[in-house]
Amino acid sequence: MAYEVEVERAFRARQGLPSPVRQRRGLSPLEPGADVEVVLRAAVAFDDAQLTERGWFFDTDELAERLDGWAQVLGTGVWTAQFAFRPTFELVARHLFGELAAEVPQLAWVELQDRTFGSRTRYRVR
Repeated sequence: MAYEVEVERAFRARQGLPSPVRQRRGLSPLEPGADVEVVLRAAVAFDDAQLTERGWFFDTDELAERLDGWAQVLGTGVWTAQFAFRPTFELVARHLFGELAAEVPQLAWVELQDRTFGSRTRYRVR
């Protein structure tokens, strides 16, 4: 693929999972209800031949609207209460990819960046 266009949305989230590493190191856990800064990103990949007469493959505003909706969901309440699975960043990224892939042609990947603790989790189908 020649192009990869990504869209992102930032929000605050409460994952709700304890950190065994922080506990083992004697670091304080997040206070109950404390949130972290998260960035949700998604990318679409496409070739030159797929560009329309307008010079684009898809409308980034449509993807932005979908990410706005997911940012609102992920930023409301605690993830452990929202998902039937253990909401690690890995499993949430995979879940979001599955949800978005049904609506977004040629979705390349979905990423969750935890800006508070400095990590990124990207899910892509190989």
